[in-house]
Parts: sequence; structure tokens; C-alpha cells
Amino acid sequence: FRVLDTAKAAPLFVRATRPYLLDPATGAKYLVPNPPKTGPLRTSDPPKQGIVYWMFFANPGGTIKTGARVSVVIGEFEAEDLIVE
Repeated sequence: FRVLDTAKAAPLFVRATRPYLLDPATGAKYLVPNPPKTGPLRTSDPPKQGIVYWMFFANPGGTIKTGARVSVVIGEFEAEDLIVE
């Protein structure tokens, strides 16, 4: 995702927030992996305008397929009806 407004984007970068991908069809939640050596697979440095940031979500068993519609939830923020590519 690209940050256009750093003040509005700041809550998305709070390290204590546990983002997840939600499959509305099943209600399943997919978390950001947190390997012991690297930590959470997401960007948590302070946001900068115009920069593209990333976040990985676990997909055990490949249950989320290309073309599926999902939501991404990060604290109070929710992006709904996203299409998996």
C-alpha cells in the first residue's frame, strides 16, 4: 500500500497492532507471520508520504486463492472487498 497522508496512516504502523486478513466467506482470520529471527513480516517504521509499504499474511494450506475477495483489518482500519492477486 502507498501512504498518501502520514498522519492518517500512522495508526497502521503501530507495532502493538495485530493486523489480519479476513475471509468474509468463512470468517477465517489470517495473521502476519512472526518468525523468531526476523519478527513480524510487516513494516512498522514511521510512515513517509509517497512510499509503498508491505505486509505478509500467512495462508496455511493455500486456502485463500487468486480472485478471492478479502478484507484487511489493522486496528480500527478495515479495507473491505479486496481482490487477491
